[in-house]
Amino acid sequence: MFAIQATVFVEDDEVVVDFNGSSPQAKGPINATYGVAVSAVYNALLHVTDPEIPRNSGCFRPIKVIAPGGTVVNVDYPGAEVGGNTETHPRIALTVIGAFSQAIPEKVMACEGGTHINFVFGGYHEEYDEYFACYDLESVGWGARPYADGNNMCDSINGNCRSTPVEVFETRFPWLIEAFALKQDSGGAGAFRGGLGAEKTMRCLAELITVSQMTDRHRIAPWGLFGGKEGGLGATLILKNGETKWQTVSEAYGRISSSKYSNVEIRKGDRVKLVTPGGGGYGDPKTRDLFALEEDLLDGFISAEAAKAYGWNHS
Repeated sequence: MFAIQATVFVEDDEVVVDFNGSSPQAKGPINATYGVAVSAVYNALLHVTDPEIPRNSGCFRPIKVIAPGGTVVNVDYPGAEVGGNTETHPRIALTVIGAFSQAIPEKVMACEGGTHINFVFGGYHEEYDEYFACYDLESVGWGARPYADGNNMCDSINGNCRSTPVEVFETRFPWLIEAFALKQDSGGAGAFRGGLGAEKTMRCLAELITVSQMTDRHRIAPWGLFGGKEGGLGATLILKNGETKWQTVSEAYGRISSSKYSNVEIRKGDRVKLVTPGGGGYGDPKTRDLFALEEDLLDGFISAEAAKAYGWNHS
């Protein structure tokens, strides 16, 4: 487990973000370069300031970033850093946004899912008589805001990618998508609810597909703000052909991590379920508007059991 610590100073026309106290760099490829750390700070500040500010060097000039070398936010060569942008950038940006929640609570959102899922696979397509490879990205729930629920199933805070349509995915690759839907109860409860993540279940149609992944939020949930509850966890689950129990990658293949692994072999008939994390809630759930709560129940966004967190006692 690695920590990102940010202390934010705002004085006159200058903002200083100091990452002293962050963990030493990791052996694995989750470290951020200094450029990633700086861009994540810019990202966070653009989210809590006037959206009409032009994105140019002048608007970034007042922002100073202190990121000690040899840490997860400023890796030293030859440390690994390929996942620093997709996975650590959102962590850095959301840490800075969380710091601002103490000063400008009306401008921030709760934590979003903060991962791009990064499900990478390849193999040989018998029907097309060719090899294939895919870098599959999925979406997460965004954090609730002081005036609105979080958005459902959006790309993480530093992304501009979309999910591949099921029809295209199945045409190009030997997977059958058995289900792809918003994940009920994945949005954190709050006066404003966190956005929902998703659940995608795929059955392997090829003799062999080799899979690698770098994702996150399998153990530590996206945080809520001001009484809002955590968003739902992500997961990568495997149901091997002929078996009845879903397992994590660690359980099914003996890997150290369920979220970061390489060269896992998926065989014909095996199923893979990708669960993406939801966003945190904002504010006390018991103050949620009753009409909004009823709409969530009717839409299936929350279950009757989860509604109890809001003080709902109806059957």
